[in-house]
Amino acid sequence: MSSPAAPAAQRITAIDIARFMGIFLVYYGHVVERMMYLGNGTAALQYKFIYSFHMPMFFVLAGFIAKDLSAQMGVGQFAKSRLMSRVVPFAFFNLLLLVLALLFPRDFPPIPLNSFSDYLGGVLSTLINLPVFNIPTWFLMCLVSVEILHYALFRFLRDSDLRILLAMAGLYVAGYVLNDQLNLTRLGDPLRWNWWFMNEALVMYPFYLLGVLLRRRGFLTLAWPAWLTALLAALAFAAVALTYDLNQGPFKLGIKAVVIVASGHGSMLWFPITAVIGSLGLLLAARIMPPWGWACFMGRNALILFCLNGVVYHHINGPLAAWFNGALPAAWWSVSLFAALVSVASLAMAAVLVLVLNRWLPQLTGRPGVAGPLLPRLL
Repeated sequence: MSSPAAPAAQRITAIDIARFMGIFLVYYGHVVERMMYLGNGTAALQYKFIYSFHMPMFFVLAGFIAKDLSAQMGVGQFAKSRLMSRVVPFAFFNLLLLVLALLFPRDFPPIPLNSFSDYLGGVLSTLINLPVFNIPTWFLMCLVSVEILHYALFRFLRDSDLRILLAMAGLYVAGYVLNDQLNLTRLGDPLRWNWWFMNEALVMYPFYLLGVLLRRRGFLTLAWPAWLTALLAALAFAAVALTYDLNQGPFKLGIKAVVIVASGHGSMLWFPITAVIGSLGLLLAARIMPPWGWACFMGRNALILFCLNGVVYHHINGPLAAWFNGALPAAWWSVSLFAALVSVASLAMAAVLVLVLNRWLPQLTGRPGVAGPLLPRLL
């Protein structure tokens, strides 16, 4: 009985480690993004490398741990579970950043917040298609739409891996073509049909289904030699390094890189190739990483860390990038060291807030089934 237990524990640890690695890439990517906007070419290359796979990877992870809710819940119960576990944290963290914007002017993104009508427009946009007060929380919006698709469609796919593969291919092609030909995304325009990123959910759901398939096939539980896992991870990241810049567009927002929030995927071929290889590489790397308690803690709280990234994204990264631009050379070593130090410091400060929120308001931060000292259970 002991041999089956070990893979299960390994699987959970690997997922937490992968989440932490992904969250670090989110924080790091948002630092080099601000440096890129100031004309730093080295930062632009690092940004393009990270963005070629890191957001699809989060959808792979979400699919890996997904439950078959269409077989377990009715429509009403499913809707309530998504409302409490996804929409409530989304609303909570956007409200926090709205208040912060009132108290401390932010420098990014350049959306005017100078009047009551500006804030009203921002609230409307946040409720419909772009969370302007906390841009990183767009992921929660898109995840909800992906989970709705999964609830609606997986009942027809669950009995056949072949059907899942065919659905992945068909939905990706349909989503890519729709976004490319119809230009569904106009960020901040509530009349454009990218409500809760449903347009992008068509493209991201295949990555979610990839996670389902990887779990079914024991990708994180099969017993592989550590040297083989390390070799495959190294080969995967080498492949990403060789292919990420082969994606030459078409892109969006004037950024020559994959930007999922704007449905800017670039090449129909190179985007999924690099995104899948990078996601697999990160999962393989997570398998062989030591199960450090602090890294697992950060991974378990990835949702909160994702949402708290809005603080540094809107208020801190810009001034720091401007300082770097005037004080240090734009070399690969200086960009890497600076972005890594800023990311580590930001995550360390966020970890303190994670402890506070988990202690006092777990119901508002993704744990609706927990009774806290201030609020009752929401589920």
